[in-house]
Amino acid sequence: MTNHLKNLNLKNLNKETLSKALHKIPESIRQGVFFGLNSGVITTTGLLAGIAQTTTNPAFITISILSLALSDSVSEAFGLFLSKKAEKIDDDGNAPTEASAALFLVKAIIVLSFLLPLLFTKSLKIFKNLLWPIGWSLFLLFILDFFLATIRKENVNDYFLPHIVIVLFVVITTKIFGILINKVQKS
Repeated sequence: MTNHLKNLNLKNLNKETLSKALHKIPESIRQGVFFGLNSGVITTTGLLAGIAQTTTNPAFITISILSLALSDSVSEAFGLFLSKKAEKIDDDGNAPTEASAALFLVKAIIVLSFLLPLLFTKSLKIFKNLLWPIGWSLFLLFILDFFLATIRKENVNDYFLPHIVIVLFVVITTKIFGILINKVQKS
């Protein structure tokens, strides 16, 4: 994968060049990367929207994100491995392993990236007001959607607009649950 990216001339980078480079990435790895990024962003955003309403302790946010990065990445990677094995029962190739490894690595990195603000401050303000989780998630999802639209030669809005709706739905519902659980816990 890195050899293909090294050969890109960044001065002349256009959608066609990017599309060709992305097509050279093995399908199984591309599948794991796209799945891991999408899942990592939406899952973590939802977790943060809910948990940030119930705690003022950065350690709770940190351990929740670390737990999610490990458990969900392993679970989904192995789930994808099993799914790919069940999909093509006579295939003994490396595609299931490659897709699973790509998913695990990308998802773990994406989930952990949501902790970046805690490197600079112990304040949970940008988590509680959801500025960081929503802003970071939409940035990452736009990149994902741009790459997917580029390789499929489609409009980025075909993917990004549904992602906005999904993120808002997840954030609103998990924030409401977080607030309700916090109220019940305090009474």
